[in-house]
Amino acid sequence: MFFWSHSKQTRKLLFVLIGISVTIGLIPSLFANPDPSDGDIYYIDTVGQNRPRPQQRPHPDLHVPSVPVKQDVTAFTNWSTDKTAYPYIQTTINFVEGHLSFKAFLSDGTEVSYSTRGEHVRYSKCYGDLCIIVSQKNLLGVSNSSTEWEKGHIFGEERYQVAMGHKAALVASERKLYVYNSYTNHWDTISLEQESLRAFANLHDKVAIITTRRILVMDLPTEMQFEQNLLLRGISQFEMRDGFINFYSGDKLWMFRHQTEAFEEVDLTD
Repeated sequence: MFFWSHSKQTRKLLFVLIGISVTIGLIPSLFANPDPSDGDIYYIDTVGQNRPRPQQRPHPDLHVPSVPVKQDVTAFTNWSTDKTAYPYIQTTINFVEGHLSFKAFLSDGTEVSYSTRGEHVRYSKCYGDLCIIVSQKNLLGVSNSSTEWEKGHIFGEERYQVAMGHKAALVASERKLYVYNSYTNHWDTISLEQESLRAFANLHDKVAIITTRRILVMDLPTEMQFEQNLLLRGISQFEMRDGFINFYSGDKLWMFRHQTEAFEEVDLTD
């Protein structure tokens, strides 16, 4: 009788010890780092290949913001040295950015608004008598002589260089030049064919543009353009003055006279 009772107690004690050992052995696995692949569901298709469970689409009520693509808009720097003595220029126009809009305030107090809904503004600046905006869809300009933002269209171009004058502004791509005229509130488009931009300058009502092939002088009030072929020569420096513009190329000088609206070639070796 004593042996049987002792055996029952021994067996109970043995069962308790075994249970404690199993519990202690399971505890580390409960706190171990989960397997990264744990929880993935795989299924076998008709050809016997394993495929991961397709990702679930986000709930339609959730707004998942997209990461904006960085666009390349930089300030243009002249390759040819600009010797122009610019006067002090006061900016007489400005704008403020509101909710999906830009509001320009002209010097006479007029307010001109533009809705930017659906557009991503890449560049905006006011200088002198004008303001410009560059978005992924449009070029926009406004001046003290305008009553609304003037729109210039661009087509699939991503890289731009921007230069500001007090009466005109330049937006240059690899293929075209877009010049905003504050006098006429108009965008002029100049095609670049096998040439590249070298300089841009604006003094009063004249604009000077130098490329690797030619010189362009624009009269802003009349929108007239005057061109001089460089004959494979490069312009090292230029200077804009009230009555003329000098373009220097080694021992040669091309002078544009405002009065005659023509280029004169001068040999500096004489």
